[in-house]
Amino acid sequence: MTIVITTSLGENLKLQKEAQLLGQKLGYSVLNRRKQSVKSFLKVYDHVLLVYENKLVLVNQDGSQLAFHPDTAMLRIKSAHDPLLELLGQEKLSILDTTMGLASDALVMAYAGHEVTALESQPLIHLIVSKGLQTFETGNTLLDEAMRTIKTECIDNMFYLRRQPSKSVDIIYCDPMFSETITESTNLSGLKPLANKSTITDEWLVEAVRVARKKIIVKAHFRDSVFEDFGFDRQCRPNQKFHYGVIKL
Repeated sequence: MTIVITTSLGENLKLQKEAQLLGQKLGYSVLNRRKQSVKSFLKVYDHVLLVYENKLVLVNQDGSQLAFHPDTAMLRIKSAHDPLLELLGQEKLSILDTTMGLASDALVMAYAGHEVTALESQPLIHLIVSKGLQTFETGNTLLDEAMRTIKTECIDNMFYLRRQPSKSVDIIYCDPMFSETITESTNLSGLKPLANKSTITDEWLVEAVRVARKKIIVKAHFRDSVFEDFGFDRQCRPNQKFHYGVIKL
């Protein structure tokens, strides 16, 4: 997988400097944009990371893009009921989201007042999403404040869990890549080429049970056998493509 970093078409010294710093941090080549099209870069590279004034955008070989935008979370917080928040209850909790991705679930939980730490194993996904959480402005002050409270770490979740004290967090949450594609989830298309496709394992569950105090929650496709395979109490959601599963401790 080859990746190059460049700037938006409006490149300037500030953007060029930021691109150079990212290149040094990530070990990727940095090229001046010089009005070249993204397609011209994709003839040589698999992915192009574009540096804008207030965001990072990754363009993949298939034309899909990965960028941070809290649109899904914004829709959910406007809803009168959110099934994940209902599973958490009214008490303010410490939550470890072991599969950050685009951080929609982390943001919904943080907006509800929970203390959220989100883990992402893939460096580019972590870079783009963590920057977005710190800089994106929605116009909703409370939502922006919630984004800033989320602590993120670029780390493998098993490695992280093994380093944690027993019973050190209230909830452990996991939303691995679905076993089947949901065609309506177009916002995930830019994420898939880079996403960690690891699923729940016996080893993960052992560590999660050790570290969590109250519950372990998983989200998966409704046809996924993860609920039955690992002893989760499936929370059926009629006419929905994904279900939640809970293990109470």
